[in-house]
Amino acid sequence: MKTRLMIALALAGASSGVWASSALLIEKPLPAVSAGDRTSGGVVSAPLPPGQFEREPVQFAWALDPSDAVSAPMVEVMESRSFWRTVEAAELQRGVEVELSAPGAVIQLSPAPGARALPVQALQVRDAGNRVQARRAFDSAQLQQAGMPVAAGSTLLKLEGGAPGRHRVQAEGAQGRYVMQVLEPDSPVVLRARSDRSVALSGGRLAVQLDMDGAQTAPAALASRLLRAPVAGQGLLVAPDGRNWEVPLRARRDGGLEALVNLPGEGSSAPGLWELQLFTEQAGIARDTRLAFAVARPTARIAGSIRAANLADLRFPLQVGAPGRYEVRATLFATGSDGQLRPVAQGHSAAWFNAAGAGQLRLSFAGVALPAGYGAPYELREVELHDQSRMAPIERRARALRF
Repeated sequence: MKTRLMIALALAGASSGVWASSALLIEKPLPAVSAGDRTSGGVVSAPLPPGQFEREPVQFAWALDPSDAVSAPMVEVMESRSFWRTVEAAELQRGVEVELSAPGAVIQLSPAPGARALPVQALQVRDAGNRVQARRAFDSAQLQQAGMPVAAGSTLLKLEGGAPGRHRVQAEGAQGRYVMQVLEPDSPVVLRARSDRSVALSGGRLAVQLDMDGAQTAPAALASRLLRAPVAGQGLLVAPDGRNWEVPLRARRDGGLEALVNLPGEGSSAPGLWELQLFTEQAGIARDTRLAFAVARPTARIAGSIRAANLADLRFPLQVGAPGRYEVRATLFATGSDGQLRPVAQGHSAAWFNAAGAGQLRLSFAGVALPAGYGAPYELREVELHDQSRMAPIERRARALRF
């Protein structure tokens, strides 16, 4: 990477202070985007949300213990041994077929608005031989008393034993629509879903991977069925304002599923997290889960080269697309006596920008005493740009500048 050195005149008497302005201003292009970075090729306009905002600029920094590790944000992996589906009264009266993979399943039935609440004795579960399965039953009052936030009229069955296989859930006197949830706490079949980030940009993409695990630990008969059957599934992207889009899932070579989710460029008019609802099935065994993530509109970005005169004068050029208060955060790494870079300080700088266009945020580590034995070369890592007015983390770079 080519370094461009800009020579400036030093201020009179500057050489007497440790944090004085340097005669050397280092400017380097930003490094290539790495996996996990969040960047945008442009900016968008957005109205300011209602409320009063702080407009005075602020900077602060503090020392870090070099022995403490600084890690990138972790993406949560969701695991599921359950599924849900909506069933009509006629289905319940005939019997809703479910495939169970382990004894001890828990089945909850909740009436939708307008549906008839069913007494616990009206709900039965029969196996493939039409035998009624032994179970413990709980009504909504008992469940609410135990701290479960269930709707009035809900019923929960806990099967006692029972062999894996096809079962029928039946209810006499059902009227209306119901939500049926099935949980298999002891099942070897687990759906695991993960995305490549917990914050995405509107108009960007979210990469998702799903795996149905269980063939390695399941009993021989079930394992054989799982190994022969492909995993099928579908997804549904749901915005905080209620809009939704179908998301196709495609098979991976290793037997799992994946998707590239295209996020709408206009974002959402309502605050809150977005959801990707995922529904899968293998050998008749259903599983579902949800991935929640934030979507931010790229109202600004770091545009161009970060400049460093010294630790007291770091300059971040911005392209601003919408008025608001923006903040840059960075972790300063310094070189120890063993030649290794370690974290020594964390800095924040925020300011108000009245209009769209070019801008700049300046960051200083002048008040931070570096640990003994640490000095140049330095590196800025975990650099983030936040839109404080809209509570949105809009840019992240694992590495930004070495100087």
